[in-house]
Amino acid sequence: MLPTRASRPSSAERRHPHEAKGTARPSASRPAAGPPATAHVHVGFSGLRLKVTLILFVSALLVALSLLIFVLVNRIFGDINPSMRSDLEWKARRGAVELAQSADLGIAIDDVAMIKESFGEYRSSPDVLAIVASDQNGSILVSHGSLPKSVGDLFANPAGTLKQGHGWLLSWAESKIDGNTLGRIALVISTARLDAGERLRRNMLVAALLGCLAALVVSLFFVNFYLGPLITLTHRSLRTAREMEIAKRIQTSILPTRTDVTGLEIAAAMIAADDVGGDYYDVIPVERGAWIGIGDVAGHGLQAGLIMLMVQSIVAALTRSRREATPRDLVTTLNGVLYDNIRGRLKTDEHVTFSLLRYDANGSVTFAGAHEDIIVCRAATGVCELVATSGVWLGALRDIGRATDDSAIKLAHGDVMVLYTDGVTEARSASGETFGLERLRAEIERHRAAPSTEICSAVMGAVTAWMPVQDDDVTVFVARYSGDGERQGPEEHEYEVEIGGS
Repeated sequence: MLPTRASRPSSAERRHPHEAKGTARPSASRPAAGPPATAHVHVGFSGLRLKVTLILFVSALLVALSLLIFVLVNRIFGDINPSMRSDLEWKARRGAVELAQSADLGIAIDDVAMIKESFGEYRSSPDVLAIVASDQNGSILVSHGSLPKSVGDLFANPAGTLKQGHGWLLSWAESKIDGNTLGRIALVISTARLDAGERLRRNMLVAALLGCLAALVVSLFFVNFYLGPLITLTHRSLRTAREMEIAKRIQTSILPTRTDVTGLEIAAAMIAADDVGGDYYDVIPVERGAWIGIGDVAGHGLQAGLIMLMVQSIVAALTRSRREATPRDLVTTLNGVLYDNIRGRLKTDEHVTFSLLRYDANGSVTFAGAHEDIIVCRAATGVCELVATSGVWLGALRDIGRATDDSAIKLAHGDVMVLYTDGVTEARSASGETFGLERLRAEIERHRAAPSTEICSAVMGAVTAWMPVQDDDVTVFVARYSGDGERQGPEEHEYEVEIGGS
């Protein structure tokens, strides 16, 4: 264990232990001033040598770092610039085709306002210099932006090809209806991003060179301030790690601990791909039943975990405050709050696949929301049925009321209901093959007579064994109905499901 600051000897004790204790005395046979002067010179020389050593070390380190930056900058921009050029070229070609398709009706009826309106978001794109629409004879109908002087004839090159000049790329496409050419649309794309990237590369290389030279001159001063920035960076890294650990503990701590629901034997497991995952499941017991939620935030990491926390909190509040509401009512309200939070506050375009189920002790399950298919393994037949979940993703649209409806299934005694996230079915083997629904259904059918905990463990074990590397969160929720609902035969189910292949 490292000693504490209080247990370490002082710098004076490390250099001159005897002086620190007050026991040193000059010898009577030599002048009293001799030994202290010699010691002072030795200490001064040692301090100077240490400073020189540190200066040389720091200078060498900075030179090496500058060289590394030089290599990395050239390597990174060697990859980025071609990719950026390819993106701009694709945008020019594809944009011209899209604009030609959207402007065809406006060109056909020679409606300038309609043509301008068809330019849509291209008009505000910082990469677009100009958009020009002409009729089939080449007469300009509409022009947006400012054409570079060096462009010349817009339609000189064949359609779909690129024409390049200093600072711009041009492509054009024909606007057609039923195979008849009505006009042409030319799109001029700025290469300012590409030029800026090249300038940035040169500036970074110059900065690295100047930094190397400056390090040789100011290394003495740098030594004095070296530990400060290093400690600051270390503290920031530790703080970030602590924050991730706290978020991880928050996520795991809000998983349901009470799953004693009348008529259901429940088991669930979740393995996050990162420190904080985006998968969600919850069980909220109520009188003669429970609310059950299952969802998956797009992606994973800290932001996905934050959105998952929002889902859990909102659902918990809604189920407690609106006891008579249907799953559809709560899902649409949840979507409205998530849309405002994700789009308005987090400024991101994430979405959530989510289903909310209202289980009743008589075996009926009402559900709403778009997530993975619900699997029901029937005790009467031993076969797994797929129950589709309809609707739209949460957070993608402000209002999903028209696209969200309640659906219902009926569980018979001994039936097993399994909920899961796409991390299960999309888990990939070393060869890239997905685990898939068929393997999942086979695993459930193979262990259908076992307790819910064993079914859950078997599925999780099969999935983790299937994938050498976990790319997504994996969640499995198993509930066996053991209530006194009506026992049904193989032909008595009251809804349509898919049996067999998915």
